[in-house]
Amino acid sequence: MYPAQALSRILAVQPVLDAVERDQAAPRTAFEHLKIGQTLAGLVRSQAKGISLVEINGQTVAMRLPQQAAAGDTLRLRFAGHMPQPVLLLEAPETAASDAPQLSQTARMLSELMQRLPQHPTLPTLVPPGPLLDQPPALPAELALALRTALVRSGLFYESHLASWAAGQDSLDGLLQEPQNRLAAADAARAAGNPPALPDSGEAAAQKPLNPMHALLSQQLQVLESPQFVWRGEVWPGQTLEWQLRQETDPAPEQSADAADAGWESRLRLTLPQLGTVTVHIRLDAQQAFSIRMVPEQPEIEPLLQQHQGMLIERLNAAGCTLNALTVQHDAGA
Repeated sequence: MYPAQALSRILAVQPVLDAVERDQAAPRTAFEHLKIGQTLAGLVRSQAKGISLVEINGQTVAMRLPQQAAAGDTLRLRFAGHMPQPVLLLEAPETAASDAPQLSQTARMLSELMQRLPQHPTLPTLVPPGPLLDQPPALPAELALALRTALVRSGLFYESHLASWAAGQDSLDGLLQEPQNRLAAADAARAAGNPPALPDSGEAAAQKPLNPMHALLSQQLQVLESPQFVWRGEVWPGQTLEWQLRQETDPAPEQSADAADAGWESRLRLTLPQLGTVTVHIRLDAQQAFSIRMVPEQPEIEPLLQQHQGMLIERLNAAGCTLNALTVQHDAGA
């Protein structure tokens, strides 16, 4: 590419007149009514001995170009005025496709991720590489802490945790547990010639991109669009759990919109040795009060759960939980 240059410094524009124009007292030119700064296109008709014949607005003129030009080339010209002959500035050639503005690597990656998102919305699913606990916990608090850590350190909220760490509200050790840093450590180990086994990113193998970070970034985009996701895995060996968590978007009739904005709903589905499959719906409102509905898959389990309902209420109260309602009801349509 070369900067704009005044062609008249080398050779003033000279009209090439045909026989009729030579017989006229005042030859017509293509530049009489041009305005300063006006852009023109010139088509190179021929080139010989450093002189190019260029057609501009139907008029053929002779020019000495600062570089070799071949017949058929198109020039970008800008009219600079009459001094007293017309002066044209040669601008840089049209930007080639390879010189056109290019998206950054991050922008191309995000564009690719958006194209990978399913047309029919599916919930982002977190799948741990193994059980959260080695054995059934002795205390409920152990299981609660394991589930909390699984969600908090899943990588879905990594950027907000970075902001909290910068403000002194999160620990560096906690950040290092998240997949973003584990994957970075794996890349460093791979570069050193000691590649470790990477943990499952949480996306099904059929949809898993080549880059493990792509699955996690896709899930983050989905959660930003719709604040809900699923955790599915083993809480201890042999005991599976499916946990769906979502933020409420529709306020309940007795609540204001502001209160509903802070509400969350959980749906836990697990299969127990004596109770069979049970689905537990838990709602936490803006006042940090719980509403719980237990739905056994087998109708004969409903009386057993109702019989021990009072014990569960006592334990929730002892744990400091405010309870609005606790119901047990078999879902006949399930």
